[in-house]
Amino acid sequence: MVSRLLKIGFLGLLLFGCRSSKEFYSNTGTLKNITDAKLIKNTEENYVPFNSVFFKKFHAEIVLNGDKKSFRGNMFIERDHSIVVSIYTLMNIELVRVRFQPDLVEIMDRTKKEYTKSDYRLLWKKFMVELDYHMLQDILLNELYAYPIGDNIRLDLKKYKHDRKANMYTFQSIKKGRFSRLYRKESTDGIILHEFSILPEVFKVSKSYIKDFGSNTSVNIEYDNFTQIQSSLMPNKIMINGNRDGDCFSLNIYFPTIDITGNNSIGFKVSKKYDVKDLLHE
Repeated sequence: MVSRLLKIGFLGLLLFGCRSSKEFYSNTGTLKNITDAKLIKNTEENYVPFNSVFFKKFHAEIVLNGDKKSFRGNMFIERDHSIVVSIYTLMNIELVRVRFQPDLVEIMDRTKKEYTKSDYRLLWKKFMVELDYHMLQDILLNELYAYPIGDNIRLDLKKYKHDRKANMYTFQSIKKGRFSRLYRKESTDGIILHEFSILPEVFKVSKSYIKDFGSNTSVNIEYDNFTQIQSSLMPNKIMINGNRDGDCFSLNIYFPTIDITGNNSIGFKVSKKYDVKDLLHE
């Protein structure tokens, strides 16, 4: 159960920034005429810049097909290099430590004294969507990403088109009119819809939604509790809901304390006493 909880939980781990306050942004903002390119540019300019970030004692609750579990953890991200997550019980007993790198996933199961290394196919089998290091990092950083996974995120995002809906900009992989026609004609098999909701004026991602009609899969990622970090805003809460052919999960994570480019980190050293499982060459 620990392994399954871990693998599902990491899709939802969200980044915050610096040490958080409790003054959350709540303005709706004003929508203005804007081009697709300008929407991307404004959103990218509002990323919080950092080399590393440490999330101390985050709280998480996951519900998997009705089975609810709660846990705590610490997370350390070194941009474009690695993401290390430590998950422990409410009694401060570490269960699992995981390190994500661009081409490698490593898992230390403390309870089984077992070390596993794999590529990202390990996550694809358990998550509702395909996932690589950079997509995971972008989700954690509240940044834009293209889906399905491609070789050039900036080039792929240029294919997205925006609209305005419910006091937010929407930014999606299929133009609204074309998608509506396909939906009416029931011709969506094989279509993947990826849509962002972006807050006006502050240009922060409020929601990311993926719908794969071919596999009957959907994942909805929502960000909340935006607060001022340096010159921008970052959320300290994420809510994820996923569904695939009747299998569903929800995940809520809250980050109470976060330091940007500080002195904290999480190591990753495997004991020689651990059994090794190498899934890279299976």
